[in-house]
Amino acid sequence: MPARRDPLIAPRFTVKFGDKIAGSFRECTVVSAEHEVAEYKFADDKGAPGYFAVPGRMKFGRITLKRGLTNDMQMWKWRKQVEDGMVNEARTNGSILMRDQDGSPVAEFNFESAWPLKVSGPAPNANSNDLAMEEVEIICERVYRAS
Repeated sequence: MPARRDPLIAPRFTVKFGDKIAGSFRECTVVSAEHEVAEYKFADDKGAPGYFAVPGRMKFGRITLKRGLTNDMQMWKWRKQVEDGMVNEARTNGSILMRDQDGSPVAEFNFESAWPLKVSGPAPNANSNDLAMEEVEIICERVYRAS
């Protein structure tokens, strides 16, 4: 009988994107990878309809990271590179490492040619006890699960 493997508890993860940003975040949405579908519809020699669906271009979603607002300016400086037209300098590889209860690495998602397309600051509200949050949305050209 194979050893039992319990699913991970989601809150334990580490983020690193080259020398651009690293560390702890409150929330992380890992990118998706999917193929667009190329469809081919036709009629055969007897007029019967036919259909083929084949994998088209790869399409990747976006990575979203949220954390409490501090004096750390890393993500804002990274985004500024893109705004200043230095997209090639802004591109970096990165990873999100999922950890188990004792902190040991269990799953790793790697990203290539990632750059920030959006940063958002907090939404202050004097009637709230919520933490001030900031968010970065990152797009990449390739994603894969390494372990």
